[in-house]
Amino acid sequence: MAVINLPTMEQMDVHNTLLASIASHTGTDGIKVNNWEDVQRLVRMGLADKMFKVGDQFVSSYDTGQVVWDVIGINHDTPTDKKYKNSLTLQASNCIMNCQFDNLEALYYAEAELAAGTHVFTLDSGKYEFTTTQAVPEGGQVYIHTWTDYAPGKATTYAADRTTVIEADLSVTTSIGTDTLLPVNHQQRCRYGSDNYKESAIRQFINSDAASFVWTPKTNFDRPPSGASFSGGGFLKLLDQELVAVLGAVDKQVARNNVADGGGQDLFSDKVFLLSNIEVLAPSEGVTTGEKVYPWYSALAASPTYDAMAGRIKYLSGAARGWWLRSPSVGVSYSPRYVYTAGDVISSSADSGGGLAPACCIV
Repeated sequence: MAVINLPTMEQMDVHNTLLASIASHTGTDGIKVNNWEDVQRLVRMGLADKMFKVGDQFVSSYDTGQVVWDVIGINHDTPTDKKYKNSLTLQASNCIMNCQFDNLEALYYAEAELAAGTHVFTLDSGKYEFTTTQAVPEGGQVYIHTWTDYAPGKATTYAADRTTVIEADLSVTTSIGTDTLLPVNHQQRCRYGSDNYKESAIRQFINSDAASFVWTPKTNFDRPPSGASFSGGGFLKLLDQELVAVLGAVDKQVARNNVADGGGQDLFSDKVFLLSNIEVLAPSEGVTTGEKVYPWYSALAASPTYDAMAGRIKYLSGAARGWWLRSPSVGVSYSPRYVYTAGDVISSSADSGGGLAPACCIV
């Protein structure tokens, strides 16, 4: 008895799509892909590596302009939704905007009301004090807004909304008293912000689809981001909605610094993300299990390096612009890694302005 192996439904879908693609082929222009949904269909059918190559470019709208996207990996990222196996990773070819990674953090968070009076604290082995005339309510914060070298100079107290000032310009002086503010934040994060990507303002923004982006604190010490870059809609609201419709969350990892976060690694799942050291062919720092260099960047050099590489340079408004990575400089608590204007990988204070060149995956 002859056995006939009929194609599966999935195979039939592939055959039909290929026939349709062939039918649309005209002249020497290649097979037509008319929209983002077409790209997603090819990705889901496992045909992305047949239709596209690393280095190909797409164009989408963003706010009032456009974004050029580079294909940096094919089936490199793992979709969080396990019914999908394939992905196409895109990264902005140049910086879309300038923004903070995360803002300066508070010194102290009031778990309960902090009565008016003199308050003593220890910060980086120095002992200091300041005096308030008004209570700080439960949920309020004490923030150091002026520094002299590494010593706090002036403090401001805030209400529980973290934006309403209660008292400003409180003089901070050295002290020999007993600490009354416990616990206090890490000194580096009070001065320069936090390098914890999972808790960062930049991560919130690029994954927000809100018509008006609203920042949410992730820790007791978090302060609202500053600067116009985070005003208006969230990144996914401003991005081409046809592109947004085909994006899927993927599983990612990021190292934790060894100073304030205890080392190790955070796992997360996002539609939009910053790249890591390893992913742009920089050396590994901290725990980087599961991370691997994207093919776009692996072609730039024979081995990982912090040194300048032309293929890592990105531009904003016609000038070379440094851009944020998600990896921390693990020996400090405030400094995310950053691709500088010559394509070298350095580090920068989280509160400073840096270019945004995010990646996303069609799933």
